[in-house]
Amino acid sequence: MRRLLPAAFILALWCASALMPARPPLRQPAGEHAAPPARHTASLFPGLSARQPASQPATEPGAPPAARVAPTIENLITTQRGDLPIILSAPHGGTVRVPGSAGRAQGVTVRDVHTAEIALLAAQRITSRLGATPWVVVAQFSRLDADANRDAGEAYENEHARAAYDAYHAALERAAREAAARHGLAVVIDLHGQRRIPGAMIRGTRNGKATDDLVARFGVGAVSGPRSIFGRLKAAGYSIVPDPVEGELGEERLFEGGYITAHYGTFMPGVDAVQIEMGSEYREDAWKTARDVGDAIAEFAQRYLLE
Repeated sequence: MRRLLPAAFILALWCASALMPARPPLRQPAGEHAAPPARHTASLFPGLSARQPASQPATEPGAPPAARVAPTIENLITTQRGDLPIILSAPHGGTVRVPGSAGRAQGVTVRDVHTAEIALLAAQRITSRLGATPWVVVAQFSRLDADANRDAGEAYENEHARAAYDAYHAALERAAREAAARHGLAVVIDLHGQRRIPGAMIRGTRNGKATDDLVARFGVGAVSGPRSIFGRLKAAGYSIVPDPVEGELGEERLFEGGYITAHYGTFMPGVDAVQIEMGSEYREDAWKTARDVGDAIAEFAQRYLLE
């Protein structure tokens, strides 16, 4: 009987490991615009009232295009209603092509890899820390078709892509207006990826113009001090550009904030906006970065927006 025990033990271990669910990989699959496995969506983000892209059924090689299910415009945006004065935006992480769109011939079309995943995971982290939910607006559509961080005049080149662009900003504007009306001050946090400095988080506030309400109420420290989002990320071990020094805003020379930061942070009453350009090295470990970004936002919100 003793001779059978090792084999039985090994068999039991093999069966247990085979039944354990695998942790969904977040590393980019082959191809810059390859879509992540759809089967992981529900298990990763069960709390989202999300509009997920329509699933694509498997087809035999050479099957006609009609055999595939085309996503609708509404399915190209993932949203979550919130009860916090925080709106997470991720416009450049999508992979789904807009039906009928021939794509863009002008402008940047590179995807900000893992920014959509980080936004969704950070939202969960914020909820677990504060017991309340941030607003979330994430583009599932590809930047090849529309760039939601550009003015409409350069964001798309056909009416199909325009519909996706308009849907994104309709959701983002609704979230910003409702959050500001409820709390008096709301902050849009626009998440992006950059490779210029792979090991850095780069702040963009239009050199303070998009955070004038925060500064007027709480001082420069709310944007650049140790209790700001970037100050807390620095304390967690991240390199921050410009360096968040107490009492100094610091000049934003690399990425001062794009259309979303400018439009929502400077033109919408009661709304400020901050752009976070996450370096490619940090985005490789999306789970850790999402946790740390979520913690930094939660602590910032608790200190400045919820007291």
